[in-house]
Amino acid sequence: MEQGFSKEDYEDVYATARMAHLGQERRSGAPGFSHPSAVRNLARKYYPNDKQAQLVALLHDTLEDAPKLGTVGSEEEMKLWIRGAFGDEQSAEKILATVEALTHPPGMRYDVYVSSLLGDELALRVKLVDMLHNLRTSPSPKQAQKYKNALEVLADLAGGKPIGISR
Repeated sequence: MEQGFSKEDYEDVYATARMAHLGQERRSGAPGFSHPSAVRNLARKYYPNDKQAQLVALLHDTLEDAPKLGTVGSEEEMKLWIRGAFGDEQSAEKILATVEALTHPPGMRYDVYVSSLLGDELALRVKLVDMLHNLRTSPSPKQAQKYKNALEVLADLAGGKPIGISR
């Protein structure tokens, strides 16, 4: 398959993401996995040839959500699950590094966190489709303002639309 990913990699990443969100619910009451699945679909829509973005989209919340909500015992255990989803170690490390970059550090302002992704095209693509999905699913006024501020800072730093980002 493209970019060094096998059919089994896709199946294993999908299963890993489902496991990471097992028993979780969104604020709307939808199953927790509905969000990474929708983010993956948006990544596929806007970046149809970027298979890495689609895989990262499925995994983007796993390091934050699975340990905190008790699906796995720790962030390190979740990293083992992610690594185990790939047949190729180099691919696993690239995907994992991007998922780590997408994990919002506690205490960091959201606009600073999003701006920190500016030099990482893959992470930024996934973060923006993540934000798009969150904005489409009844965000709180506070969440909408947080995203607006982050996007304004990002656009200012990038001088408009960041390179490699779909309109």
